[in-house]
Amino acid sequence: MIEKGGIQQELTQSGTLRRYRSTVIGNKGCKEFLLYEFTTTVICPLPAAFGMYARRIFMPLLFKNFGRQVTMDRDVAFRRPNQIRIGNGVILEQGVTLDVKSNGGCIVIHDDVQIGRNTILSCPGGVITVGRGTLIGRNCRLGSLEGLTIGRNTKIEDFACIVGAGHSYSSSDLPIIQQPLTCKGPTVIEDKVVIEQEATVLDGLHIGENARIAAGSLVNTNVAPNSRVRGIPASPWL
Repeated sequence: MIEKGGIQQELTQSGTLRRYRSTVIGNKGCKEFLLYEFTTTVICPLPAAFGMYARRIFMPLLFKNFGRQVTMDRDVAFRRPNQIRIGNGVILEQGVTLDVKSNGGCIVIHDDVQIGRNTILSCPGGVITVGRGTLIGRNCRLGSLEGLTIGRNTKIEDFACIVGAGHSYSSSDLPIIQQPLTCKGPTVIEDKVVIEQEATVLDGLHIGENARIAAGSLVNTNVAPNSRVRGIPASPWL
């Protein structure tokens, strides 16, 4: 298990405006910062077809890659868009958050991915990769400190959680939120996996191809290909 200083600790070492600018665009200049502010304030909240059309014009100016025929609904939030790649035909529903928190983080969303309303991709480090044709439901939370790879044609249902990291609790003198982040390693979810509603997958695990995780399960060990698991903690079932 590794430990890293929390992003909260890093950001409190600079002034308010500098901290905000670093948080939302990284080390980019004033031009990129003003474009970010205009886009998130004016373009992102626009409703209906006009809003989607406007976002197709402005988002390629911000993102590392913004593919063709991307449907971005209103109020999609993002930080450090120059570290985010979005492929062709991607659908981002209302309230999705793409949150890169560090210079070393990156989010890569491949072609024909759909991400449901209010889902959060939180990336304090490593790379979050979502494979082609994958469907992620509403109100999910996907995290990465050391990396998260999701294969192609995988389905993650509503309210599922893939844990990217935790906090150390070794010091009794500090609140948990101020203690270092901990992580057991990267998480890999292979192709054609199904993670049902409200299931949780802990960090550092490998979920094999065509596996299925039942609703409400807590997965704390690797899952073999073509297997079915359920329960707290999850165990095999027919």
